[in-house]
Formats: sequence, structure tokens, C-alpha cells
Amino acid sequence: MSDKKKLVIVESPTKAKTISKLLGNEYKSIATVGHFRDLSKKSFGIEINEINDSKVVEKGMKYEFVPNYELSRSKEVQKVKKELNEGKKNASEIYIATDPDREGEAIGWHIADYLKLDQDKTNRIVFNEFTKKAVLDSLDNPRKLDANLFNSQQARRLLDRLYGFQVSPVLWKKVKGKTSAGRVQSPVLQFVIEREEEIEQFNPEDFWNISSNLKYKDNSLLSFLNDPKSTKLSRYRIFDKNKTDEIVKILNSSSGIVKDINTTESYRSPRPPFITSSLQQEASQRLGMSPDITMSNAQQLFEGIELEGLGSVGLITYMRTDSFTITETAMNNVRSYIKNTYGDEYLPDKSNQYKNKNRSQEAHECIRPTDVDMSPQKLKKLVSSKLDRKDSLIKLYEIIWKRFVSSQMTKAKYDVNKVIIKCDKNYLDEELQFRIENWQVKFQGYSILYGDDREKSDDESTGSFEFEKGAKIIFDNVDAKYDQTKPPPRYSEAMLVRKMEQEGIGRPSTYANTIKTNLKLYLEKKESRLWPTKLGRAISKFLKNNFSTEVSPSYTTEMEEKLDQIATGDMDWQLLLNDLYIKLDSSIKNALEQERLPREEVEDYSDEHCELCESPMIIRTSRSNGTKFLGCSAFPKCKNMKPIINETSSKCPECNKGNLRQLQGSKGSVYYGCSEYPNCKFNSRYEPINETCKNPDCKDNPSTQFIVRGKNLHCISCKTYTDLPEIVKSK
Repeated sequence: MSDKKKLVIVESPTKAKTISKLLGNEYKSIATVGHFRDLSKKSFGIEINEINDSKVVEKGMKYEFVPNYELSRSKEVQKVKKELNEGKKNASEIYIATDPDREGEAIGWHIADYLKLDQDKTNRIVFNEFTKKAVLDSLDNPRKLDANLFNSQQARRLLDRLYGFQVSPVLWKKVKGKTSAGRVQSPVLQFVIEREEEIEQFNPEDFWNISSNLKYKDNSLLSFLNDPKSTKLSRYRIFDKNKTDEIVKILNSSSGIVKDINTTESYRSPRPPFITSSLQQEASQRLGMSPDITMSNAQQLFEGIELEGLGSVGLITYMRTDSFTITETAMNNVRSYIKNTYGDEYLPDKSNQYKNKNRSQEAHECIRPTDVDMSPQKLKKLVSSKLDRKDSLIKLYEIIWKRFVSSQMTKAKYDVNKVIIKCDKNYLDEELQFRIENWQVKFQGYSILYGDDREKSDDESTGSFEFEKGAKIIFDNVDAKYDQTKPPPRYSEAMLVRKMEQEGIGRPSTYANTIKTNLKLYLEKKESRLWPTKLGRAISKFLKNNFSTEVSPSYTTEMEEKLDQIATGDMDWQLLLNDLYIKLDSSIKNALEQERLPREEVEDYSDEHCELCESPMIIRTSRSNGTKFLGCSAFPKCKNMKPIINETSSKCPECNKGNLRQLQGSKGSVYYGCSEYPNCKFNSRYEPINETCKNPDCKDNPSTQFIVRGKNLHCISCKTYTDLPEIVKSK
């Protein structure tokens, strides 16, 4: 009897471990540890040959691009190489079980090519979840490697290499050495810089909102004058001080009448289950996780974590997806769970269907739990307390589980009470109206699980206030509140992911890494918002002036659409490479004729001078982790460098001895730490302010609080949040 086993090849050791547990002793699983073969990191890695065939040239293919792939010489890859060769010798059958996307297909092709497997053989297996049924079903239905999917990913890889290796050297000559450009990276950087320019060019306008206490019988309710052009609850912004004063006079000398009372039913549909972009956005907003941390945690949940009595269990489906598709089995299971747990009233007659976008890959599924019966509460009891990142993993699993289950529940139902109160006098031909809206939950529906995620107006009434049509209303304490229009907000990482998705730039697998790359040198994160660095602005300006087509979002989106066409076999991948290469060739020649950017536009000079040679010190950024430091401008003659320490006047609220310092964390993030470190290890990512806590129940009443998201003050002692004082908001 043969000792040979069936070999299943995957990317990661965790996946290999989970596969081995699911399939038993007949199978052996080996991990390639990601991309074990790739284009050379040291050389261009692409051979470009001019085509002499006139018929081919007429079709737009002037050049042929031949990739030169090589194995890394790292110890890790050499170990993989040895395991693959030995695995092939001792295997009765070989299955390639890499991830179910184009990148996974490309890794699978490299495995088959390296091992010299017959690529016409049906040895490619695909599954979206690590369950025994899904893996066994894939083994029963193997297919051939898909050349179109591989060519689409290969084209993407070569496009990125063509762009990066050809444009980056131009930046070294004309902007600064050791900088880089990227086919997706550069347009995304442009989004952030364009937003920053909008903010800088924004001219705030003064306006006033008018409020009044509406008195009726023994009740009083604060309400704001409504915009006469709006039929919805919307404060009237008045941009004329004289007009504001006139309206205040009218209201003070008049009374109101209840013009209309209306009660309607309103419904709120559940949100669809997660795809990659929405998971990254929700994890950022609800859990404070950056996109790359979210994807790292999701990868671990997908590949499997150790559960007591169950071994390694894959908890969610594949997390790089743009499809809302749900399998019939998963749909039946979740509907049964809802019926048994919440009752028939929470289960719609038919399953809720969500429409995929045009470019989504239908073969993929949404991100969902592999077993809906594995509730977050149940998972908490089974996870080992020694598991690394335990809390983060459970929190991420919880929102994935809740989002999926709630997506198949009934709508939430509300009673909406609307009241219109009209002043008995007009301002010229404008009616002066106050609108009151009160939303009452009539039936929770999906919100019983996911929470009430309806976007609420700040002016909604929360109390019960009974009016009668035609009743007289007294206007009391009429007040005009001054304010200014605000510029658009800076992007957060979640907002930037959404922008990339809306513009069709990149793929679900690239969103997080694109932002992470930009954060190394070209962006920095302050209080969860993205700011361009001086170098980032210089790079973007140069690229926009000299590579306007290649860095434009529309061209990048067009390339993504063509990569989709290659994946379906509707376009030759060489044609797309020709298009970019020819455009770049012309732009590079023009860019090399331009003057080098002045150093003052590129370097961020500090006020300090080098104590060794007296040259100005420049604020530099570490390429490895984005940390900023001071380096001598005379480098390489003088190699002096030192950390940047910006000490604030705010006392540390924990030890009350040291002052808080602004420091640089990894990936360019800013945080504040105590000057008494290491004796005091307090730190916060929020900006400190010298404001004593006003909470009478606060024991410590620290003199330092923290500005949270630009609108609240947070006391770390009593954990309370209060509104930011107007004097601070106006600064």
C-alpha cells in the first residue's frame, strides 16, 4: 500500500494547519508563505521587445512584454522550495488551494509552473470559507487554472512595475532621491492633496441660526427656524446680519400658530452584509481600527483561530471581496437562526437581496460568519485567553456576525410625528416657520441586533409634546446664534477607502496597502485624519504637471475596467501594457526636460541648526515606519540627526509631574506622551488642552483634557465627554 498522500498547497501556515485538521491523515498541506516567486526586486524584471509584425502593430501592440520571475533567496523561500519539491515526490495527487481571487490564481499558476504540473489538469480548488463541507465540495469539483484570471493579475503586476520603475527615477532626478510613484498610490495621494487645497482655499462665510422656545400650555420646546426652501427639518442659515435682526424683532413681537400636524410611518432597511470596503469603513468608525489592522485581523479570522475543543476553526468567509452574494446554504441557515432566535416577525417573507456593482466578482461571497450559530457570546467562551489580539479579533467578528444576521432581518418601523408652526407675520414674502420632528420606534426589526443606525438630525425632538392644529404658540427667548460655514473635512482612512471604491481605483485587496504606502512619506495621520506632507505635495505637484494622464483618477479607473475585461477573456493583456508604456515614454521624455524642483518646495526646514556644522536641520521621515526626526541638511557630509520633541504646556493627567510631548508613532501617526517616561507611560492620540474637568463627581479634576474628533472634551479620570467650548472651536 502506497504511503503517498494527497497534497494541498495554500499560502499561509495557518491555512495549512486548518486544512490539515479538516481533511485528516489522507492529506498533507504545505504553505508557500505568500508570493514565493515574483519579479526581481533588484532589476526591472521585464524584457521589452519591439514587434516588427505590421498586422500586430496596427492593433496597438507595438511591444511585447516578457516577465522574468525569480524565487527569492531568503531562508524562508528556500525552505518553501524544498518543501514543495519533497511534497511533489511524495504526493499521489496535488491540489492548488490558494485564495479565490486573481492574486490567489496568480500564486497558483506560479506553483504549477515551478513544479512543472500539467496546467490542463483539473487540480485547482476554490472555496470561500474554511468549513469541512466547503473544502470537500471544492475537492469534488476541481477545475483548471484560469489563464484569464492569471493574465489579469499578471498585467496588474507588470503595470505597477512599469509605472514604479520608470517614473520613480524621474522623481529622484527632479524632486528627491529615494521617493516613489505608484499607479494607484499616486492618484490616491492626489485625492488627499486636492482636499487639502479645498480647505486652504475655503473662505468661511458668517451666518446666523435663529432659535426660540415654543411655549404651548405648560410645555416649552427649543426649536430652530426652518429653511423656507426646504420641506425637511433644516435650520435656516441667514447670511445677512440685518435680515437676522429684523426676523428676531418680528418673532419677538409676534406669536405662532400650529399650521399642520402629520403622523406617518417610515421604514429603515437593514444594511447589506460587509464587503471589503464597507468592513474597513465600519471597523474604523466603530472600533477605531485602521484598514491594514482590520484586514490583518480578518485574515486571521478567515484562516482559523484555535478554539477550545474544536482546534483551528475558520470563522469568516474570504475577506477580499466586492460581492454581496450569499450561498443558498448560508441563506437558509441565517433565516432559520433569525426565526428560532427572534421569531417570525423579524424574518421577512423573502430573503433580502442586495445588488452587486457592475465590476464586482459574482463568484465571490460577502464577508460573513462560516457558522451563524457561532455567536460572538459563544465565541468569547471558546477563545483562549492567550490568543494574541484576542479582544480585537472578537470585536471584529462581532460586527461581521451582527451585520450579516441583521442584513436578513425585517425593516425597522417608525412613527414620525411632524408639526409645522407658522409665525403670524412674514419677513417680506418669506414665511417664518418652525418644524418639529419626533421619531418613535414602532418595531425594531433589524435594529434589535445591529442597533439604530438611522442618521438622526440634531434638531429632532426626543420628548413627547402634544400639539393641536390651530393652537396659538408663544415665541420665548428668541436668539440668533452666530456661526461660520466649515470647509470639507479631511479624509480619514475609512473615508479614503470609500473614495477609492467610488472612483473605481484599486481592488479590495489593495485599498489598505495603498494608504499604508502613502503614510510612509507622503501622508501623516493627526487625530485620525490624513494630512499631506510637504514632500507629498511636491511629488503630487510634479506628477500632476508632467504625468497628468497617468495619475488622473479617470485613467486609473479605465485601467481597472480593462483589467476586468482581461479577467473575462475580452481583452489581450499585452494591449493594456502597450497603452501605458507608450504614454509613459512620451511623458518621461518631457519630464526629464523640466527643471528640478527647488529644495525649499521639497524639504521641510526646521528652526533649528546643526550643533556640529551649523547647517539648517531638516524634518525627515523614516521610510521604514514613517517616524519623523531632524537630520542635518548637509548630509552626507554631516550625518547628525536627533528626535523631534514638541513639549506642550499641558500637565500629564496621570502623574501630574511631567508635561505632555507631541511624539511620532509608526506610520506617521501623532500621539502625546509624558515627559517623565519611562517612569510614567501615559500616552494619548488626542490633542491635550488646558481645561479643568468641570464634572462635580470627578475625583481628580485634572487640569488637562483631550480634544476628541474636534467636538468633544474627554477627561481620562472620570471618563466623561463634554462639548468643546466655543472659544476653542473658533481657533
